[in-house]
Formats: sequence, C-alpha cells, structure tokens
Amino acid sequence: MEVKTKEQGAIVLADVLEIIGGKWRGQILAKLCDKPRRFNELKLSLNRITSSTLTKELRYMEEIKIVERKVLTSSPIAVEYGLTEHGKSIKEIITYIIDWGLKHRNVVLND
Repeated sequence: MEVKTKEQGAIVLADVLEIIGGKWRGQILAKLCDKPRRFNELKLSLNRITSSTLTKELRYMEEIKIVERKVLTSSPIAVEYGLTEHGKSIKEIITYIIDWGLKHRNVVLND
C-alpha cells in the first residue's frame, strides 16, 4: 500500500502514534523488543504501572496483532508475552525513536 496524499499520510501516522504513544505502550514494546517476558517481569521492569493498566495495554496490543500471549506448560503455569511476527517489524521504529530521543535530549539539555 502506498500513501497517495498528505492527508492519508497523516491518518497513517496517527494510527502508528496510537500504537506506540501514550505513557506505557512504547515502554512495553521496547521491553518486548529484547525478548518475550512474563507478566510480572514486565510489571517489575516498568516500575509504576498497575496490573490492570498492563493487562489493558497488553490486551489492546494482542487485538491489533502486535503482541502474542503464550501459556507456558511449566509448573506452575506461566504466561509469557512476546512480539508477533508482524509486531517484530516495529523494532526498527522503536530503535529510530530512541536514537532521535537521545539526540533531542542532548539538544535540549545542552542549550
């Protein structure tokens, strides 16, 4: 699919920002870019997120096929979250955003 107008591009950009924007989604995705993680491992690494917010965000990202939930057959049974094949394509975007963010911080903090 190709963006044919600036308006269409703006809509697509808004879609992407909906996925990675907000207080928690980008951070969750950044954590999952490294490796799949269990729920509590994610929760601890995100510091102040509540269980209900993490659950809500993970469910949303499952619905849009970015994250997948796997029930592990270990004892006790555990649940692990990871990026889907489609979700792995967001790694490049996350890396670019982090790189740009570091440059931006450097500009702002050095003025």
